[in-house]
Amino acid sequence: MPKAVICENNTDIQKALSDYLKSVGFECLTPSGIEEAISMSNLEDVSLVVVNEEYSKLINEISSLPMYRRRDIILILINSSIPTMDRLSAFALGVNAIINIKDLNNFPAFFKRTYNEYQKNYKIFRELLVK
Repeated sequence: MPKAVICENNTDIQKALSDYLKSVGFECLTPSGIEEAISMSNLEDVSLVVVNEEYSKLINEISSLPMYRRRDIILILINSSIPTMDRLSAFALGVNAIINIKDLNNFPAFFKRTYNEYQKNYKIFRELLVK
């Protein structure tokens, strides 16, 4: 079962994200702080990290992983100022997708879109690593 690390201090948001991700097959881990989040994100079977602005240091840590490992992790930023699915900002920040906090009620749709794009984009990359 793939693991998701949910780095969100708001317990209502954390629970909503966790409930949805569990329903689509993820085991959810919820760190109590940045250091624990960094440790959790280094686990081999973590394939998704959802991070809010308070955990921005984690984005830098994940971005510095070797490419073969970084490409195994879908990184989603929850942000209060950047528009949802702003691809240019996501690229500049080193994340796969951005979801504005105002749009969190539509997280399932945004996640599915992000997940499908990720699978499509990195399928060949992962196949080449296996060879």
